Amino acid sequence: MKNTIGIFDSGVGGLTVLQTMMKDLPHTDLMYIGDNKNCPYGDKSKEALYECASKVVEYFIAHQIKIIVLACNTTSANVLEELRAAYPNTRIIGVIDSTVQNFLRKEKDKVLVIATKATIDSHKYQDTIALYNKQVQVNELATPKLVPLIESGEYKKGIQETIKEYVTAYQGKIDSIILGCTHYPIIANQFKEVLKDICYISSSESVSKEVAYYLSEHHLIDTQHTRQIEINTTGDVEDFKFAAGSFFDFEEIKVHHIEV
Repeated sequence: MKNTIGIFDSGVGGLTVLQTMMKDLPHTDLMYIGDNKNCPYGDKSKEALYECASKVVEYFIAHQIKIIVLACNTTSANVLEELRAAYPNTRIIGVIDSTVQNFLRKEKDKVLVIATKATIDSHKYQDTIALYNKQVQVNELATPKLVPLIESGEYKKGIQETIKEYVTAYQGKIDSIILGCTHYPIIANQFKEVLKDICYISSSESVSKEVAYYLSEHHLIDTQHTRQIEINTTGDVEDFKFAAGSFFDFEEIKVHHIEV
């Protein structure tokens, strides 16, 4: 697989990044790993996050992959710099910087960042936004119930009541929401039913644009290449496909179980 991009998340959430990159990079090989065996990541310590992420990075490197996307806000917020230091010959791209740049282009000034507990505790979004614009009012909200509801497939029944528990208090107080977890675009429409007339920023779309720009700038896109896509999970294949089946089409793509 030539110039393959590795994409990694704790579970099915990063498929929202894969999905977007499939559209943005039609000639680029993509390998996805969902670390469902260790999902969720949101309540893990920094040390545990590094241990999980480094094993996946080493799996990618063993398969000659030199560009890796952490399609996971939790690892991007907590262990991105440590991974870059440990693997200096591999380009490792997080999702937070590109998401913040996307948000700033919207010119909103009262934002709610919703994410896992580990991402919120890092204050990475708040700090990164402040680097560019200290006038933005940043509200941070940990939403730990959401990833398990998505990974279990429960979201398919509708989880608007759980979303209301989290965000109703912000009605009329914000003009934008950063979906600070790559799982959350899966339920974006349910969010929009609860909080209407709000600008929603997806980390999945943001990082895909960054990767496409990087590949173009470094002349790494071969428009004659016939793309290959590989999807792997460290968990149960059928559970993985069930959780993602309502938003991702597996018809022509086989899911493999791997150990890392």
